[in-house]
Amino acid sequence: MISAASSASDPPASVRTLFLDAAVRCLRDVGIRRTTMVRVADEAGLSRAWLYRHYPDKASLLGAALIRQDEQFWAGARALVSAKEGLAAQVAEAVRYSRRQEPDALVLRLRVSEPDACAAVLGAGLRQAVPGMAVFWHPYLEAARERGEVRADLDIARAAEWVIRVVISLVTTPGDAVDADDPSSVRRFVEEFLVPGLS
Repeated sequence: MISAASSASDPPASVRTLFLDAAVRCLRDVGIRRTTMVRVADEAGLSRAWLYRHYPDKASLLGAALIRQDEQFWAGARALVSAKEGLAAQVAEAVRYSRRQEPDALVLRLRVSEPDACAAVLGAGLRQAVPGMAVFWHPYLEAARERGEVRADLDIARAAEWVIRVVISLVTTPGDAVDADDPSSVRRFVEEFLVPGLS
């Protein structure tokens, strides 16, 4: 099982970062199947023995690299979305951020280009290490409820799933009703349709 948590046997953070950065570069350049432990060690400029000492196999190394990428995505989203006031502005910011990240979304690209290899590398670890996409919206919906922006009896878990489905749709599916690359257009769309559905 892949674990993003550090343990006593993990290399120092700087060495771990070198290995994980090298793994990400290899994944971007050649994908999962052609990324090898030897290639990653060479890319990092460190010995293979040191790499094997801390990441005993390809799955644990690549899993850790992909988990880190995913965690960085959510940390970036949280920082930007939290800086906005009001649910509509927060959803619009999430769409803007996701649209900006989408061309470089390594995990998404690997899931499309090498679905079996990606599933094997990620296994259950990613699901356990990173909160579900809908869970991301729980605190924002709870704050909106406290502000009176959404109804008091709102089922947060169900509403969060609806919000993330709307965000995913806006990020991935172009349409004529809203310009997903224009945050003001997204905000108007969300204010007109999504927020009233929660009020």
